[in-house]
Amino acid sequence: MDNNNLKSVADIYKDQCVFVTGGSGFLGKVLVEKLLYSTNVKSIYVLIRPLKGHPAKERLEKMLHSPIYDRIRQSDDQLFHKLIAVSGDLMHEDLGLSQAETLELCENVSIVFHCAATVKFDDILRASVQMNLIGTRRLLALCHKMKNLISLVHASTAYANCNLPKTQEKVYTPPVQPKQIIQAIEWMPDDMINTVTPQLLGKRPNTYTFTKALAETQLLEDAKDLPVIIIRPSIIGAMWREPLPGWTDNLNGPTGIFTAVGKGVLTNMCGSGNSKADIIPVDIVSNMLIVAAAHRATTSYPEIPVLHCASGALNPLKWGYIVIFLQKFYALYPLDQCSRPPSTCFHTSRKLFLFNYYYKHYIPAQILDLAYRAAGKKPSFVRIYSKIWKMVETLHYFTTRGWEFESKNILTLWDSLNAEDQKVFNFDIRQVNWDDYLFDYVMGVKVYLLKESLDNLPAARANLAWLKQVNLYWNAGFWALLVRMFAWKRTRTQKWSMWFLGFMATHVFQNYDFRPAVHMKTLDEYKRTTTLVKSF
Repeated sequence: MDNNNLKSVADIYKDQCVFVTGGSGFLGKVLVEKLLYSTNVKSIYVLIRPLKGHPAKERLEKMLHSPIYDRIRQSDDQLFHKLIAVSGDLMHEDLGLSQAETLELCENVSIVFHCAATVKFDDILRASVQMNLIGTRRLLALCHKMKNLISLVHASTAYANCNLPKTQEKVYTPPVQPKQIIQAIEWMPDDMINTVTPQLLGKRPNTYTFTKALAETQLLEDAKDLPVIIIRPSIIGAMWREPLPGWTDNLNGPTGIFTAVGKGVLTNMCGSGNSKADIIPVDIVSNMLIVAAAHRATTSYPEIPVLHCASGALNPLKWGYIVIFLQKFYALYPLDQCSRPPSTCFHTSRKLFLFNYYYKHYIPAQILDLAYRAAGKKPSFVRIYSKIWKMVETLHYFTTRGWEFESKNILTLWDSLNAEDQKVFNFDIRQVNWDDYLFDYVMGVKVYLLKESLDNLPAARANLAWLKQVNLYWNAGFWALLVRMFAWKRTRTQKWSMWFLGFMATHVFQNYDFRPAVHMKTLDEYKRTTTLVKSF
């Protein structure tokens, strides 16, 4: 990668007009905040689709209520005037923009960040193609009309080519061309599309990864003469450093797992503890997008450059370590409300996973729903576990495998920065201490996502102790039932011995964690690194 022309990031952004798609999403919010706080841009156009009667401007104002914008509110709230809500939708022709809005964007915008996408892994192919592929084509058509465009950053995914065990930083040829897929969904009915979807996906697990790969190929066709750069993040997780360590606002990806474990509704998953989790903090992705745009604005390429933004090759984190950390964390800092004592275990055996799922969760959920119906209350536990099952099955593909994402270009880009830019726009994943990050992450689930106060920790711990007591009685009853059903011919002493051994083995397994210790920072250390100290 040629870095000779890279100037200061701040110099490149000064007085530029930026256009962001997906600005109301998890990554988009962080990106918009960082652009406002750390660059002197002239304005930021944020494409937001009206939703349920709420216009784009109203949705933008609501977005700014997020705590990640607090440092701007405290330092210079006039920066918010640089934000311009643009009412539009990638699912509509010409992005649903008015003629006046299109003209304004084409006259003013010089840097574009394309972060919008449907991230639903189980989306039907038609919806995923319309958003991730056709939506990208529509954006590119607009970019071709922009008179002053100097950089277009396309946020893809490192898993676009997850059918390959090792992915290089290049655009791969897909099994079917984008135009063919687009033409097919125009005339095929939904039932026919759903029938052929498995054949089209091949070894890819879902429509998301498939259509993100197609979108990259579309760039080769439609954006040859545009200053494009592709960034492929891996699994985007909570914030690492700024402005709020551990901040997250959705249940996607590992956050959903962490929350379900803390609630006690997920204790077992199919997976390999030796597989790389490849989590990448959202602020690292945001910083890299910003730097990549500045780099592309000053560097020419014969082909569209691709950069992986992943942790596995540079600072690997294993799923096995995460599940140990979660159990030990929640033993000290339980959530206010959980249905059973949190525990974590990965199974390579599908049968063992299913046994634990039905024994620990699904059967108790059925019993509780029956009790609720008998009491005249609305049952909900089986419905909750249907959602948990769906999440586990969706993530199963990623927790049982590992990938190698080539990560040369991220290091070259990092080395091209001066010391000040490396400090302001830090995306060096090698600097992340996973113990501290995981602590902030899981605490962020508790504080930011679930809105729990650490003042309630004594009550949460008392509730956890009560749940352990209930679990004790459940295990006692379970083993008594097994002995009665399968050992009724044994002597009284033998029955008691079998019951006691089974009960004690289960009790020890569920309540004593003999796995390696993890380093966990103290609550005081956490409070010193977050701006929410006042709420504690």
